Amino acid sequence: MKLGTDAADLARLYSYTVVEPITEATVRDWWTLRKDEIRVTTLALDEHGKAIGYWDVDRETWMKPGHFWFKIIVAPEARKKGLGTQMYTDAEAVARAHGATHLESNVREDDPDSMRFVEKRGFKIEYHTFESTLDLTTFDEHRFDELIERIHADGFRFFSLAEAGVTEENKHRLYEVNRDAALDSTGSDGTFPDFDAFSKNVFDASWFRADTQILASHADRWVGLAAIGIYPEDNHAYNAFTGVLREYRGRGLAQALKLQTILLAKKEGVRYVRTNNDSKNVPMLAVNRKLGYKPEPGYYRLLCEL
Repeated sequence: MKLGTDAADLARLYSYTVVEPITEATVRDWWTLRKDEIRVTTLALDEHGKAIGYWDVDRETWMKPGHFWFKIIVAPEARKKGLGTQMYTDAEAVARAHGATHLESNVREDDPDSMRFVEKRGFKIEYHTFESTLDLTTFDEHRFDELIERIHADGFRFFSLAEAGVTEENKHRLYEVNRDAALDSTGSDGTFPDFDAFSKNVFDASWFRADTQILASHADRWVGLAAIGIYPEDNHAYNAFTGVLREYRGRGLAQALKLQTILLAKKEGVRYVRTNNDSKNVPMLAVNRKLGYKPEPGYYRLLCEL
């Protein structure tokens, strides 16, 4: 795969596996190599030269030793002809040649054919990620006025990264809140991207806007955040991450932070917000229910020990 010429095909193929199609810009975000990253992506072409699938083997330096991300996608018109099996054989050989001991992947829970395919090859479900959406056309933010008043009375302040200033120091502070909150959450496997990888995933991403990185502070300490991506071309938004440092949990701060991103999305005029949450993350799932998110089919996170 050559990113300069094949981004449109990758976007089209990947979009078969998700609800909202991804763009060429998103492909460039995801496939631009990080420092010391190992990645091999190979397209499958039909007899007319049309891309009908791809396999992807990927390892970043912050991942567990021997762990590789592993993905195989076949276009609907090319399925059940042995192409997936052929690509799996090639991709596994490449992963093993680079020292893989474990393969990580995911499959939508409403895709039984793909689940049967991976289970036959030794993949097991690690956890279930719930997907849910919030309809902004009927959302009433005034239901939460009392919560916001109490949060402010407790000395918490909300602001965006744009308001704080997009300095190198503040980028590192935002990274540290992300890392500490994520590593101390249910569902964490004990790994988190280093600052270089995080910067490419967030600060250098096509969706990044400093005003959509919402932070909470207490006595000048940054104690929580909620990030959201706005996608005007599809008229929707995506809650990327919401996290609060452990000693500040249990006060409604995560709900209040998420509310700030919802209000921002509503102001932008998008129709709905989508999010994903680990099935073990009971507190965040409760937050989503209180805000009015409706559950939809999610994803199974999979692991195969070679």
